[in-house]
Formats: sequence, structure tokens, C-alpha cells
Amino acid sequence: MTLLPICAIRSEFSASISQKNLVIQSETGSGKSTHLPLWAAEKGRVLVIEPRRIACIALAEYLALKSGTDLGTEIGYAIKLDSQYTESCKVVFVTPGIALKWFMEDKLATFQFIMIDEFHERRWDTDILLALLNKHKAHRLILTSATIESGPLAKYANADVLVAEGRQFTVAVSNIAAHSQQMPTDKDLEQRIIDTLQQTIQQGEVGDILVFLPGKKEITQCAQITTIKLPNVKVIPLFAGVSDTHRNQALTPSSQQRVIFATNVAETSLTIPNITLVIDSGLERRTHQRNGRTTLSLQAISKASREQRSGRAGRTQAGRAIRLFGEHAPLDSMTPPELQREELVEAVLAAASCGAKLRDMPLLESLPEKSLSAAEEKLKLMGAIDSELFITDYGLRLFPLPIDTLFSHMISVVEGKAEKETVVDVVAGLSVSNKLFSLSNSEMALDEFLRWNPKSCDVVTLVSIIRGHECYGLTIDDELRKEAQALAIQIRSELSLPDLEVSSRLKRDEVLQQLVKKLPELVYIRREKRREAFGNGKQEVVLGRHSHFLPIYEAAVVFNQFSLPGRGNKQTLTIGTALAPIELLWIIDSGLADCRIGECINDDQDLKIAHEYYYANRLLMIKYVELTEVDAIPAIVSQVMEGSILPSFKEKRMTEIAAWQLYCQLNGNKMSSVVTFESWFAAQLEELGITSLEDMMLFDETDFIFDGIPEWEISDFIKTYPQHIVLPDITLSVDYFPQSKRILLNYVKGQRKGDVKRWELPTWSGWRIQYKKASRNIDVK
Repeated sequence: MTLLPICAIRSEFSASISQKNLVIQSETGSGKSTHLPLWAAEKGRVLVIEPRRIACIALAEYLALKSGTDLGTEIGYAIKLDSQYTESCKVVFVTPGIALKWFMEDKLATFQFIMIDEFHERRWDTDILLALLNKHKAHRLILTSATIESGPLAKYANADVLVAEGRQFTVAVSNIAAHSQQMPTDKDLEQRIIDTLQQTIQQGEVGDILVFLPGKKEITQCAQITTIKLPNVKVIPLFAGVSDTHRNQALTPSSQQRVIFATNVAETSLTIPNITLVIDSGLERRTHQRNGRTTLSLQAISKASREQRSGRAGRTQAGRAIRLFGEHAPLDSMTPPELQREELVEAVLAAASCGAKLRDMPLLESLPEKSLSAAEEKLKLMGAIDSELFITDYGLRLFPLPIDTLFSHMISVVEGKAEKETVVDVVAGLSVSNKLFSLSNSEMALDEFLRWNPKSCDVVTLVSIIRGHECYGLTIDDELRKEAQALAIQIRSELSLPDLEVSSRLKRDEVLQQLVKKLPELVYIRREKRREAFGNGKQEVVLGRHSHFLPIYEAAVVFNQFSLPGRGNKQTLTIGTALAPIELLWIIDSGLADCRIGECINDDQDLKIAHEYYYANRLLMIKYVELTEVDAIPAIVSQVMEGSILPSFKEKRMTEIAAWQLYCQLNGNKMSSVVTFESWFAAQLEELGITSLEDMMLFDETDFIFDGIPEWEISDFIKTYPQHIVLPDITLSVDYFPQSKRILLNYVKGQRKGDVKRWELPTWSGWRIQYKKASRNIDVK
């Protein structure tokens, strides 16, 4: 193999690795990922953990080729949905998720060496895996990074530090920015990228070009423009989930000049040949905690990522790096660890599945308590962990499924073979890394789509795509469909469900009705005024720009969502991305709606009472039903409140209740709870055993006495502290605030134009008196 800077530490590495854990620090392009696994394999079997699937495959293929063996014999890999390895492989490359599942099964007993490559990326699963390996103490550990501070990591892992100095090839760095401290920005990003590309290509003497962009959207836009404006170059997109064709094109030299538009997948591990120029936008999309939720947003990269990206230009020859931000831009030193900026449901379940409690694990940094507690509560509600935070049998069934824990739970709660198949296929479609399908904006395509899927239900769409049915009006990404189908096949196999080719009938309504009952947090109701927004009583989601949820539907099961930063510093905007319309009656029949007693009506001399059903503070339906004993007391209270029964009774008792509450405050007596007329009168009816309107006819208002201010005091007290004051041309209500000795007068009615005068009012000695006029409180002089 080629002599690289890492070779300078070979003898020291080989002498130390059998005795001590090692932290290897060397610049990007020094050969860490390709040389260290082979050196360690001379002493035992090696598991190499790479942060990304594309790196696992590329490194395994490269080392197998260089060693002259078939892939999967001496050197192999295992990622989600794909693997080529045997138990006799000396080196196996895996993603962190696969490593955690293998640790759960046998503590990685067949490996002597565990190498965690590119540890500086600080994924949650690599952090947990390192903590587990530290505790288990059965393997020699090799931790590599080009940028992380090696001292704290070495102390944590009880490791020695080996440093490979130097870079094989130099990289000249330049900046394009208005001033030296200009931060990365997405303003006119595509135009700035294209302008830089055109200028450098016109200058000549440039090999292949690697352009770092934050996401697939920007890559797609830049690739389309470049194909038109620079027809002589070969344009290649590179991101998570990219097709094997594009991946191979990026990793294989070409006689034609290439421009590779990539996300962070090209930042580490991968060697893309013939790159002589890197153009760095300085941007990435990453998660962070905002107002209690994990949001995905566009952010500036760290200084460590900046160096990693520039280093891509010096892997196989000398190169240049052009940064579209200032030389002294105040970037963070390192990207914050995922455990500090994401929800911890997956992390808590993974730790529990491996026999540990995440909150008790010694990690490099402490965990945010709010996120940790929220994750534990979610998993307890699922039944995945018990009250002591230990894994349950149900949790052990959830963890191995190669999907999000919440999706696994969704599959598990649904009963019935055909129903489970439906949810598996929906979840598989939602689990691929990018948008699986899109609907054309043309009227013809939309009409065609609605003839095929008249409810515009994403359950129907996703299941049809996964099962290979004709989907009218849609544009489907075939590569992503294959990935989703492979995932559906794997989950079906693990759950002993029928093969995809012989799927059961789609049971849309049956599945949705079960989910409404068993996962009520997925049930959302449309806002009455903001029609694009939906709420479930705890959270709000809005429809995505490309959603085709029809306006005739008022409720939905929301299968998937993601959060983005809102306009304010603490606001978040949660987008619903997969919705299925449901009937309002399903919410009521499932018991989710809150039933409130409403008005009584006379229907042909037959008295009925309104049952008002509310969900997420929205009235869904009103049913008028015959009175029962359960409804009698609310019905009588309602009739009295309306004045149909005992017309003047309510006002008298409300005055007495308000006076009593003020009386208690003035005398230093704390009331256990606030008394309302409705709660007091309902208690009186229950105490007297009144169970029908006929019973009520036997009583008058003198039978319902409020036991408050003593009878000999109440008249004088109400005169001293009236609740209403009638003055010439104005009527006022009075609010008392005993703690601050303040009285507030509120306008009720009247034509008076001038202010209220102190001499017109009762003698309230020692009280500050204010009059509320418009939105201001004015002192009464």
C-alpha cells in the first residue's frame, strides 16, 4: 500500500496495541482508516466502526481490492439492509447501530480489537458504545480523529496517544468573503457556488472539484445549474442514500473533469481520487435542542469540520481550498455531541438493551436532564423499559428492528396480520433517508392522483409504492423505493409476516382506528382559523409545502414530523410530513374527546341535554340526549345559570360567594380552593339527593343557603365592599386585590365621558383605587 504519514507510527502502534488502548491523532488524508485496521488484524480480529454507511462499503471494498481478496472473505462490512462478511473475516467495517446490536447479542466476543474511526463526529451511538466498551474491558480500543482534543479522550478511555505528524500533500487555503469575520451564509449560495466554479475552471489547471453543501436540496439545485452552464464537466451528487451508481462515480477516477457536490458524507473516511480543489460553503444541517424539541436547521460548521473539509483536497495530490466565508469567522471549535442536542429515546433504549442505564453511564459530558427524563417517560409509556429503567421483553423486541423506536412501537401495538403488514410498509417508506415520492404541480397529474387515491391518504400512497403497485400522478425515486422495499422485506422476515410479493389486503381504516385508540398522541385536529395547522392538545404541526392533505378533512393521524426553528429565539415550527385523514366520530368513539355538558332544550315537551365533545380545545360534535341521572345535576345547574329555574337565585348566591372569598382574604384565611357558583350548587344538589328536574320542583331558593359570611355581617360587608357601583351615566364592576391593597374599577356600561371621581365612590380607607380605561389603569384622585 502507498506510504502515508500514518506509517511513521507503525512500529509504535504494533508494540503498544496489545498492551494499551490507543488514541490516534493525525491529519485528514494520513491513512488512518486504511492502515490501522490491517495492522491491528495482524494480532487479532478487528471490528471497525465507521459513522456512515457509504464509508463502510467504500473502505471494505478498497482494502479487499488492495489485499487481493474477494470482498467478504478476509475483509467485509455490515450496514442496515446490506452485509458482506463471514465469521472468518479478519476485519469487518460496521456502522455504530450494527455494533450496538452485536454488543447486545454477545458483547462482541469474537473480536479482539475495536476501532472507532472519526470519533470527533461524536454520534450518540459511538459515545454509548465507547462507554459500554470502557465498562466491559474485554477489548483493545483504537480511537481515531484528525481534530478532537486527544488528552481528555485518552484519559477517559485509559489510552495512550499516538500522533502521526504531517500531511502527505499541501493544501493552499483562500477565502471569498466581504470581511475577515464574515460567517457562512446561505444568501445567494447557489449563485456564489456557480460563479466560483466557473472562475476556477476558466483559469485552468484544476483537476476534480469537491463542493461541500448543507443538503440534498442545495446539491440538486447546484447540480442542475452546473449541468447547463458547464456542459463539459461530469456532475456527481454525493449524500446519504445516494445510488450505488453515483457513489461509484464519485470514488472512481474519470478522464472527464468531475464536479462532486457533497454533504458531510465526504468530510471523513472516504478518499475521492483526483480532488485538487475543495469549495466549502461552510454550512451544514444538524440537529439541536430548541424549546424542548429536536430541530433540524442550517448552521455554520465548526473549525474542526472546516479543517476536515479542506483536507479532502490533499488526499492524493497537492490542492487548494476555497472557503466562502471569512478567514477569522467566529466558528465553534467542535461540533457539539449528538447526546447534547438530540432527543434521547433511541439512546436510552440502546443502553438499556445492552444492560445499562444511560443516566448512570460515565460519559465524556453530562446529559441534559430534561431530554433524558422525557426520553425515559416515553419509553415507560411504551412499556419498553420498566419503572427502574431496565429493559423489558417488549423493549428487547423493539430495539433490533432497523428503524426508529417510535416506528417500531407503532408496528407492535397494531393487532392483526394484515394490519401489521400495512404499518410495516408505511414505516419502511418513511424510514428512507429522503423523500420517496413527489406529486407534480400540474392539474392533470393532481386529477389523476385523486382518481386513484381520492382521500389523498399517505398510507395508501406509501403502501402502494412499497408493494410495487401503479401509483398514478406520482414521481417515485426508484433507488429509494428499492431501499424502502428492502427494509420492508427485512422487517417482515423478522416478524414472520408474509413476503412482500404476497402481501395481504391493505386495511387502511382498520389500521387507523387502532392507532387512534392505542397511540392517541398521533391524532391531530385542524385549527378552525389557521386551517394549515393541526393540534393534539399538547403540540401543533403545520402542513408541509408539498402536502396534499385535502381541505375537506378536519382530523388526521400524523405518522411523521420534524421540527425547524421558528421566527423567535425559542419558537419551533413542527412540520407534519405523512398524514392520513380520519373521521371525527373515531375520535369520539375511542374516548379521546372530552364530553362537556351543555344547554338543555325542550324537544316536543321532552327535555334533552347537549353533550359537547371537545378535542384539543376544538368542538367536534354536539349530541342532544335524553336526561339520565348522571346528566341531571349538570342539567339543573345549566338551567339555573340560564335563568330558566330560580331566576334571581344565581345572582344573589354569586354575590355572596364573591363576598365570602374577599372576606377570607381580608381576615387572613386561606381557602383550600376557589369556589364557583357552579361547583357549590352542584355539591348542594348532590347532598340533597336531587336526581331529576321533577325533584327540583320540590325546592325553592331558600333551601340552598351559602354558608359564608355570618348573617349579621353580610349586609354591612357588601355595602362596604360592593361588587358593582352605579353612578350617573356609568356602571362599574369592582375587583379587589387585598395583598396590594388595590381596587380596580372596570367599565360595564354608560355614556359618561369624564373620569370617575373619588368623592363619588364608597369610603375605602387605605386602598389605592384605579380605573381601567381602554388598556390603561388610571389612578382615581
